[in-house]
Amino acid sequence: MSFVGRIVGQQEDAEDVVQNTFVAAYEHWKSYDPLKASLSTWLQRIAYHEALYHLRKRKRQVTLQFEVSEDIPDELPETTTSERLDEAIQMLSPEDQMLLHLYYFDQLPLKDIAYITVKADADLPRETSRLSSQLYRIRQRLRIILTSTNNE
Repeated sequence: MSFVGRIVGQQEDAEDVVQNTFVAAYEHWKSYDPLKASLSTWLQRIAYHEALYHLRKRKRQVTLQFEVSEDIPDELPETTTSERLDEAIQMLSPEDQMLLHLYYFDQLPLKDIAYITVKADADLPRETSRLSSQLYRIRQRLRIILTSTNNE
């Protein structure tokens, strides 16, 4: 429930998504392969996609476009507080927010995150590499957001 709640944001929506997750898990239980992932990772995969489908259906996604330049600092501004970081994270797309949460807060390995976030049985080593690059770009966007809000 907390995993889904971080994606959809509202309690009622999270309850609906969790219910849809368990219905989907029941309908596709034969596709579960314990050699590929643990049961909890498999359920997180279903929940992740159900939550993103829910957001797309409600058209709640907001995507910010950033131009990446060479003068992005390697570190966050010193004046960054946890509240400002939370606000900056909220400005990212739901997919980017979830990648940050899965990697930094849930501390899942990239292999598990790749399994959760891919839509089909893709090449997991390739997806793991792609996720590493994507996390780097997300961190750049956060630095841009935080640097621009510091300058305002």
